[in-house]
Amino acid sequence: MSISKRLIDLARAELNSLLDRAAARAGDGDDDDREFRRSRDDGDFAGMSDTELAAEIERRRLAREEVDEVLGGKRRRPETPPRRPSPPRTAAGDDAIRRAYASLEVPAGSDFETVRKSYRRLMRKYHPDLHGGTPEQSRAATEHTQRLTQAYKTLEKHLRR
Repeated sequence: MSISKRLIDLARAELNSLLDRAAARAGDGDDDDREFRRSRDDGDFAGMSDTELAAEIERRRLAREEVDEVLGGKRRRPETPPRRPSPPRTAAGDDAIRRAYASLEVPAGSDFETVRKSYRRLMRKYHPDLHGGTPEQSRAATEHTQRLTQAYKTLEKHLRR
């Protein structure tokens, strides 16, 4: 059954119980008619008097407050399995990170400023423009600076998290 159908049925039952109570107050029904209305099952509250309804509402309000108090003011969500703790990340633990530190000639676990200074120093030293004498030297310098740049990017990503 759809939610809208349920809501309509609930509203209809509540309206019928209100109409029954209004008719009973007006006195247009006799005792047998009132008994018939109480025995009808139009809703949860169809056969209750005003005092019974007030008592039921109060009981439910107190029960709701008690549940909220136990839950700390939050509604309980369905329990999900606990997350597995991720392994601690260490600078020297990962091979790629360790190789990147070694490429930049800094000790493993160095901070980002030290890595940046070393990267800049090595790029000034091995830049391809400074080693353009022969094609082999230029190619070697280009490959070396590409490795330095890759190591720097790897450490930058790792250290800026």
